[in-house]
Amino acid sequence: MMRKYLIWITTIFMLASFMLVSCSLPEVTPPAAGETAPVVSTPSEQTVPLPAQVITATPAQTRLIKASEVGRLEISQRVAVSNIQDISWSPDSNTLALVTQNTDAAQNQVFSVTLLNAKDLSTQAVYSATGNRVTSVAADGKTAAVINQDQMSFSLVDTSVKDGASRSRVTDFLIGNVTISPDMRYVAVTKAEFWEVILYDFNTLEEVRFLSGFSTAAPVFDAGFNHSPQWLVWHARATLQLQEVETGMLSNLYSHEDFVTAYTLSPDGMILASASFRSTNDASIPVVILWDTLNGTELKVLEISQPVNALQFSPDGKLLAVAAGSDLQIWDAAGGNLLTTLTGHSDFILQLAFSPDQHTIASAGQDKQLYLWQILE
Repeated sequence: MMRKYLIWITTIFMLASFMLVSCSLPEVTPPAAGETAPVVSTPSEQTVPLPAQVITATPAQTRLIKASEVGRLEISQRVAVSNIQDISWSPDSNTLALVTQNTDAAQNQVFSVTLLNAKDLSTQAVYSATGNRVTSVAADGKTAAVINQDQMSFSLVDTSVKDGASRSRVTDFLIGNVTISPDMRYVAVTKAEFWEVILYDFNTLEEVRFLSGFSTAAPVFDAGFNHSPQWLVWHARATLQLQEVETGMLSNLYSHEDFVTAYTLSPDGMILASASFRSTNDASIPVVILWDTLNGTELKVLEISQPVNALQFSPDGKLLAVAAGSDLQIWDAAGGNLLTTLTGHSDFILQLAFSPDQHTIASAGQDKQLYLWQILE
């Protein structure tokens, strides 16, 4: 009991310290899902979160998150952060990288990457992309993919190094999106005006492969890596399609009745989970569909209580975390059974991320809160 009391007191103290830093960040409405973010002009004075005070705390012992114990998940850490666009973990699960989109004093948009110590949520480093757009963070938890202000070049930036040491590549087309494969072999660069993706070697930034073939009537589309190095995922409104990276072979189309609000691949690339709405008994209800990526067939349809804005499989592929409105639901991926519903957020959850060691789930939402969920010893 004394140990849990000390952990609670330490968590409250850390929250108060970090909130003094984060509350100074003005808000900006993030771009709609699937749409390209607006062009960012160079700000005259940017607002960047200052490093929080580093607090030494005795870390609590945590357990592996597995089906039989998900009911014991609780909020172990929380901190206030504005407008998180993405959450990434370092391979050792000791650091979180938060991509945020905020504004400076002149109302210009500023993208930042903040590295947090996962044990106490203290700030380790802050990188600010002045006039540029951060699109994703690599599996190493620190290399950020950045579309430069000219929109015809991109950079890979080490956000853990002061001043952000970077490597850049100039293209001859407008860039729509940049993602990095989970095995850090390729950088996928989507063309903004054509249904095409160029793969570059992660280390040399030399062009490796050209991928195309996806096409729908939708004017807005996106393509990139998503948790599996095997597949590139194409997305346009109510349609998803996978493309095998090495062969260029396209899967069957994954068609939905309504817009796809979230999607994710299992780590082994065998299952695609997609969130949308489906007509059932004369009503449109939110669902998550689990697809077999080998033959394109439906494996399970999960009926969800609230609209879904984020999905992610656990590292072992056995669990599926679902952001159902403001609730965090954990489902058995194989059986399609709801295991637990966790409450805490006061508004929609927009981002989810399992730690690589499967001891923590990070969630962030419109309530400007980042939560860490763990099973404490």
